[in-house]
Amino acid sequence: MSLSLKKPHVLIVCVNPYIRIEFQDYLHSVLGDHILFDTSSPSEITDASQLLPYQCILFSSTQVQSEFPIPIPDSIPQIICTRTFNHAFLDQIIRIPPGEKVYVVNDFFESTLSIIRQFEDFGISQYQFIPHSSETQETDLSIRYAITVGEPRLVPAHIRNVINIGNRIIDISTINELCVLFHLPARLGNQITRNYISHILKVVKTAGSYYSSFVFSQQLLLATVSNLPFSICLLDENGTIMAVNKHFSKDWGLSKKHGIGTPFSHCLPEAYSRILFNQTADYRIANHMDVPMILSVMELSFPNRTRVSLLTSKPAVNQEADNNAPPLLSDFSLSEGQEPETSPIERQRNSFSNLITASDRFQEVLSYARRLSLYDFPVLIQGESGTQKKMLARAIYQSSSRRRYPFVSLNQSLTLSGCDLSEVLETANHGTLLVDHIEKFSPEMQDFLVQLLQNAASDSLFPQRSWDIRVIATSAPNLYSLVQENAFQENLFFQLSTAVLDTIPLKERREDIPLLLEHFFCNLFHHSRFQMDAILSKSLYQFLLNYDYPGNVKELINLAQYFSSLYAAHPLILSQLPSYIRDGLATTGENGSALKRQVLTIIKNTPKSGRASIQKVLEESGAKISDGKLRGLLKELSDEELILVHRTKGGCEITETGLAFLMRGR
Repeated sequence: MSLSLKKPHVLIVCVNPYIRIEFQDYLHSVLGDHILFDTSSPSEITDASQLLPYQCILFSSTQVQSEFPIPIPDSIPQIICTRTFNHAFLDQIIRIPPGEKVYVVNDFFESTLSIIRQFEDFGISQYQFIPHSSETQETDLSIRYAITVGEPRLVPAHIRNVINIGNRIIDISTINELCVLFHLPARLGNQITRNYISHILKVVKTAGSYYSSFVFSQQLLLATVSNLPFSICLLDENGTIMAVNKHFSKDWGLSKKHGIGTPFSHCLPEAYSRILFNQTADYRIANHMDVPMILSVMELSFPNRTRVSLLTSKPAVNQEADNNAPPLLSDFSLSEGQEPETSPIERQRNSFSNLITASDRFQEVLSYARRLSLYDFPVLIQGESGTQKKMLARAIYQSSSRRRYPFVSLNQSLTLSGCDLSEVLETANHGTLLVDHIEKFSPEMQDFLVQLLQNAASDSLFPQRSWDIRVIATSAPNLYSLVQENAFQENLFFQLSTAVLDTIPLKERREDIPLLLEHFFCNLFHHSRFQMDAILSKSLYQFLLNYDYPGNVKELINLAQYFSSLYAAHPLILSQLPSYIRDGLATTGENGSALKRQVLTIIKNTPKSGRASIQKVLEESGAKISDGKLRGLLKELSDEELILVHRTKGGCEITETGLAFLMRGR
């Protein structure tokens, strides 16, 4: 007989049926692996026996709790759901001219005041907010702007500038309260916290240059960090503290002299003084009270700014505590079962099952990679930037016999000084060493890697030590071409080339684009049943299917995150593409008409021409065009009935309309 652990059961009580569904969907997406969620309105509960299956009742507000029709048994904990405004609308809010009077509109006066406090806590203090609800008797006709929380019907009729930020969303403090109540793993709370902060700050960073005067001011950074209910700190690219809240200061014993402007490493013991804490990683470090802590770092990149690092921390309790662990561990060397978490998109993407593809070519790559996980020899993964090389390396590691031991990344900035290198190798012992961008390593480090692969490293720099390490290296495409140019050591290449994996650029696995888009949006919107056409217009979706993605899957991830931050109830259109793509389209458009005629002429002169032959003729004439852009142009010509595109290998054929189009230009 097998035993199974029963999940705790939580009842969500809310009057509004739409909000109930939103709450349930969101909580299920975040905690569904650990907790079951049901919903009900207060009127549906008529007997106390209906509450007995539940280990907790989550009320949408204090008012709903106070009006609950029957007594609740003392044995059932009650939680009032903390709600906050949807930060995705932040860019719209701060476009209101500073100094304006702004109505904040909701159904109840108290909830309206709560929203105003949340705006002010978040640092939005450049407006005079005026509460307005169904209880308001008088209207100020001088007020030109209103922000409403899903109640546009209550906005005074004279106001034309209305920002509807939708229903308030569940705040992270409620999620953490549920984690504590049901004793969920500490790493889960840490993951959720990081994802929440990441979402807020990514909304800020993707909004564009408009924020340069306000959002990136010290005022907003401090306000954002100071008012979050968990330990958080922001560092600049040099590891210097930019903003820190009281929770983080308490965890790490930071005094006033260790505040803004101080390198965070200077607040720690001498052993950590050389670490910048500016790269995505998880560290296990004892704090000033000798309590083991998990310090999580996530890199953030902002427009027109240098990199910012986000730090959160939690006690390393339960399975995260390991008295035998070394004092410092990166995210690559966490013990078994502990996986570093980043953005919603990146979650749980370190195994083969999460490498999404419908491409036959990429499936062959994955099949070979799975076989390689059974062996212990070195692997070289080659490919363009953004083609999931690191993800493949981690998947091989996690399917290998070495998965119980660390997965450590060797930084190209390390030298043969001995100390730093020795620490990396000691940590990686019995595990796997990722040598990322091996083509960028110095000749001296290449020599050392040859020795390491020959199990001879202990004979040179470290005569008293030896290591049992599997090496997985990544590089740009065709590493051997550098060997031929005497820019990379031949011995090292042949040591690595026991097994070579070549990743596939996204433009060569186009069948994966819709699958990846759907996957990314599901994670970003915390919903598995969303409608793609509700987010992207038909023209924008078609463009994304045909775009060449020079940044590959990583660029697609960034685009999905960019679109999620812009989305506000209406499908996004082509003009909302990032400026770097729009600028490229504009350049193409200048010559679009001439190019259209040129393609039509080729099809007229060579009936049943396919894409490859059309592209070849264009290149011979000096007109270079990518496969994706040619696809788009042919579809445009077909939609305008200028050509017929035949199936299979029938190629293209000009129509009478197309001939007339060419004749008009003579």
